[in-house]
Amino acid sequence: MLDAIIMFQYETNTNVRKARKIIMSAISDFATAQNAFNDQIDTAVTGLTGDIAALNAKITELQNSQGTITPADQVLLDAIQTRASTIATKLTALDAITPPVVPVEPGTSARG
Repeated sequence: MLDAIIMFQYETNTNVRKARKIIMSAISDFATAQNAFNDQIDTAVTGLTGDIAALNAKITELQNSQGTITPADQVLLDAIQTRASTIATKLTALDAITPPVVPVEPGTSARG
């Protein structure tokens, strides 16, 4: 009888170790994938920051222009419009690759 209990404990411990290894592997795989995704988002946000800075510089240049709209001013306006459209497209693409927030059911915590 004692041998059966010891064997049962041994098998249980072995199964727990195997389950732990599987869970830790899944967590590690998730962390690797999430880090890659975070790097992708960081790169996209950095690019958008540069786009916005360039757009703001063109707006400042236009605001410093005196008098009526000249052909050069129109070129600036057109460039601003084109750049704003490009930024909007990039933001839409960034939103498309970002997973949605999983709603938390009332009475539960966000951690499960």
